[in-house]
Amino acid sequence: MNSDNTVPASTDILQKVQLQILRQLPQQPSLAQVAAELHLSNRTLQRLLQQQHTRFRQLLASCRHQAALHYLAQTELSLQQIASKLGFAEQSSFQKAFKSWQGCAPGSFRQHKQQGRTQRFIQASGRVTGELWN
Repeated sequence: MNSDNTVPASTDILQKVQLQILRQLPQQPSLAQVAAELHLSNRTLQRLLQQQHTRFRQLLASCRHQAALHYLAQTELSLQQIASKLGFAEQSSFQKAFKSWQGCAPGSFRQHKQQGRTQRFIQASGRVTGELWN
């Protein structure tokens, strides 16, 4: 139950859990911590997530994945800094997780995204055709 003694609507619970996970990063968020922040018992939170066909670990991975995509767009952050912000103890752990999410290494993903932005800029400016990038 939350502070007004009602269980949050199941459609809201995913957003609330994701927000709590993101707030707790780079610490390793736990189901117990998130449940306490939402004024729910651990079991109630698990049940609500199960009703939405997900689990806490899946939401944690999803939040880390989305945050990684965001941070990789900020090219001034190193892979080590991103790993740290996402709560990974080692850069190698982040790279392994990212590869499982995206199918490529974070450095390759970043490079591909940067090339895509450059290509769109050049095409928009009309200076070079896209044929040079194919």
